[in-house]
Amino acid sequence: MNTRKLIFTSLALVLLVSISVMAQTGPKVIAVINKAEWCPVCQQNGERAMAAFMENNKDMAIQFVANDVTNDETKAKSAVELKKLGIDMTNEAYKGTGVAYFFNADTKVLINQISVARTNDEIALACDAAKKAVK
Repeated sequence: MNTRKLIFTSLALVLLVSISVMAQTGPKVIAVINKAEWCPVCQQNGERAMAAFMENNKDMAIQFVANDVTNDETKAKSAVELKKLGIDMTNEAYKGTGVAYFFNADTKVLINQISVARTNDEIALACDAAKKAVK
């Protein structure tokens, strides 16, 4: 009986430590990228910008989420995903397409934003600034 109790207690402790480590290493920033099929900025810069974002997120401190505002159906699907993360993009200040909005993952407060039309160097600076803002 004592052996079972010891094993159960040990497993519970390992689980608690694992959960704690995962919580500490999870994303510190949520970057919501507003995009639309009809957006010329998105069409011209989307792939390059996403590559730049990924290049500057090797530490996985930023969780990128697409907010597709192409039409009512895509808006509704995106809203469900954003709600799961606790992000509300209904504020008029967050309506621009071709824009990445960086939020603190814990507080959901806007840190900064950048157009996907900016240079790769500017995108790198925006990613670094967002990460530093939550340290």
